[in-house]
Amino acid sequence: MRRKALKYLPPVLGLLVLAGVVAGLHGALGKISPGDILAALEATPRLHILRALVLLGASCCIMCAYDLPGVLFARRVAAFPPIGLRRVGLASFCAYTLSHVLGAPALSAAAIRLRLYAQWGVPAAGITRIIALSGTNFTLGLSTLLGLLLLFNPAALPVFGGAAPGLLRLIGLVLAGIPAAYVVAARGRDSVRLFGREIALPGARLAAAQIILACADIATTSAVFYAVLPAAAGLTYPVALSLYLAAFASGAYSGLPGGVGVFDSLLLLGLSAYLPAADALGAILLFRVMYFLLPACLGGICYAGHELWAHTQAPGEKK
Repeated sequence: MRRKALKYLPPVLGLLVLAGVVAGLHGALGKISPGDILAALEATPRLHILRALVLLGASCCIMCAYDLPGVLFARRVAAFPPIGLRRVGLASFCAYTLSHVLGAPALSAAAIRLRLYAQWGVPAAGITRIIALSGTNFTLGLSTLLGLLLLFNPAALPVFGGAAPGLLRLIGLVLAGIPAAYVVAARGRDSVRLFGREIALPGARLAAAQIILACADIATTSAVFYAVLPAAAGLTYPVALSLYLAAFASGAYSGLPGGVGVFDSLLLLGLSAYLPAADALGAILLFRVMYFLLPACLGGICYAGHELWAHTQAPGEKK
C-alpha cells in the first residue's frame, strides 16, 4: 500500500501545484482591470517601457539560472542522469515565477522543484540540496546589497528614516558580513554544525556564485522598477533599489501571493516623498503586471505544457 501511494504521489503533487497556479493567477488577474493597466501604460513614456522590457528579459534569463549552483551541489552527494540546461532553466523559471502567485514562496517553490527534479530522476538527497541552495539565494543577495547600501550610501535609504549614519553603517557591516562569512565558512570544509544540526556547505566557489547570481537578480529587477517610475527630484536608482529591497523582502516573507498589500503599501509609502500618490500607484501597477504577472503567466504555460507532455509520454519515451 505504501509503495502504491508513493507511486501516485508525484503526479498528484503536480496536479495540486497546477491547480494552485490556476487559482493564484485567477486571483491576481481579477484584482487588476484592463482599464487600470492601459492607464498606467499611457502615463509611462514608451522609451521607459522599452527599457523595462529589455531589463525584464535579462531578469528572466537570470531566473532560469537560479538553480544551477544547487544542481552542481547536488551532484556531489548523489548520482543522477544528466538534466541539461533546458530542464534546469524550466525548473528554475517555474519555481521562481509561480511561487509569487502561489503564496508561501519557500514552500511553493520547493514543491515545484520536488515535482520536476524527481520526475527527472534526481534522488531525494540531491533535491534537498537544490532546494536548500536555491531557497537561500534571495536572502544572501538581500543581505549583500542592503549591507553595501548601508555601508556606502546610507542617505539613499529613506525607509530607515532619520537614523544616525554611523548606526546604519554598523548595521550594513553586519549584513554584508553574513554572506562574506558564508563564503569563508564554505571554503575548505564540507559542513558546519549550527544550532546542533550538521549543515552541508557547497564550497567557496558555489557560495560566491549564489551571491553573485542573487545580487544580479535583485539589481536587475530593481532596474525594471526604476525604469517605469516617473522622473522626480532625488529619486535615484539607489533609492529605488532600497525601496524595492524593503518592500519585496517584506512581501516575500509575509507568505502572501505576490506580497499583495504588503509590497504595494511599502512601495507607496516610500515613494510618497518623491511622487504624487496617483503617479506612484500607476508605476507600481505597471511593475506588478510586468514583473509578477507576465512571467507568472508564462511560467504557468510552461509548467502546464510540461505536465501535459509528461502525462502523454510512454515510460520508455520520457527523456
